[in-house]
This record gives sequence, structure tokens and C-alpha cells, in this order.
Amino acid sequence: MTFLKVLLAVLAVLWLISLVRIGGRVSYGREGLFAFLLMGPVKLQLFPAVKEEKAGKPKAKRQKKKAEKSPAVEKHKKEPKESQPGTLSRLMKLLPIVGQACGSLKRKIRIDDLELELIWGGTDPAAAALSYGRANAALGMLWPILDNNFKVKRHSFQIGLDYGIAEPVVEVRAAVTLTVGQLVTLGVHYGVKALVTWIKSGRTLRKKQEALSHE
Repeated sequence: MTFLKVLLAVLAVLWLISLVRIGGRVSYGREGLFAFLLMGPVKLQLFPAVKEEKAGKPKAKRQKKKAEKSPAVEKHKKEPKESQPGTLSRLMKLLPIVGQACGSLKRKIRIDDLELELIWGGTDPAAAALSYGRANAALGMLWPILDNNFKVKRHSFQIGLDYGIAEPVVEVRAAVTLTVGQLVTLGVHYGVKALVTWIKSGRTLRKKQEALSHE
């Protein structure tokens, strides 16, 4: 009975973990470009990287130590192995599986936030008005593509025209996520398919090489 309770508790924890959404958030605006990794309620900044002060030896000492490395040690370093013949052809056979995985991933990804704020301006009012019209037309063509191919939870598009600014101002924010369960399911499904294809292509290649060697 205790084992059954532990098993149910483990399954419940795994189920809850599978519901956690992971993904990324990107924002671009006047302050620059920022990228974050999202893991449930946790948000980690990826770009620009957060600089950490590391205690260590001065740069001059590190360079001196690097210069004092024995040539004999460098000589015994392993040289990179050349790719085996047929590796490229085997990789090419994996491309259809990669395409299928990308298609399935696209259907699983959810756009949680999509915000665009564009204020067009310029020194030439006529050119600014023309560019404003083009931006509206481009957005009208882009939105149906996003809406038909992705699940968009929330979106906001604001395009304005201001003759008082010298150049356009753009603010973009986007967040895309999918659940851990979806990611694991896709990874296992297409990972197995890729492994089977890789093994079969290897067997086929070996048979061809054996046939050529016997000729």
C-alpha cells in the first residue's frame, strides 16, 4: 500500500512538472535588445549577459602561465578526427525528420505575448506618411500568418505617426512557451525516429562498402 502511495505521488509530481511552461522572452526598444529564458515563474536573463566578478589570478599571470606550457604537452593533444565517409549522406536522411519535428513544434508553441509599438516619423512628412502606410500594410499581411500558424494568447499592435520625431521609434516584446510534457513527448518521438533512421543508414552504408571491397 505504501509503495502504491509513493508511486502515485511520483506520478503526480511528474504530471505537475509536465505542465510547467518553458520558453523565451525577447524585447527590443530604446534601451536595446534583451533575451530571457522562461521556466515557469523563473526568468533568467540571457542577453546581455550579466557580468559576474570572478576572483582569480591577474591577466598578466594567466598569460604567463599559458606561455609556459610545454610544447611536448601541446604535441600530445588529440587532433580532431576526420569525418567518416558517408556521414554527410546519413545526415541528409535525417532532414525530413527534422522538418517534421519543426512542424510539430510550431503547432505546440504558444505565443503568450506579442506587442508591437511603432511610431513613424522623419524630417520629410511625405516620406513619413508613405512609410506609415507601408508599415500598416505589412502588419496586415503578417498578422494572418501568425494567427493561422501559432496559438496567440495576447497581442497588441500600435502604429502611429508623429511628425515631431526625427526617426521611427520601435518597441517589440514577444514571449513564446510550450510545456515540458510537450517538449519531452516531441523529443522522445522524433529522437527515436532519428536514431532508427541513423542506424538503418549505417547498416546500408556498411553493406555498400562490403560489396565494393569484394569486387
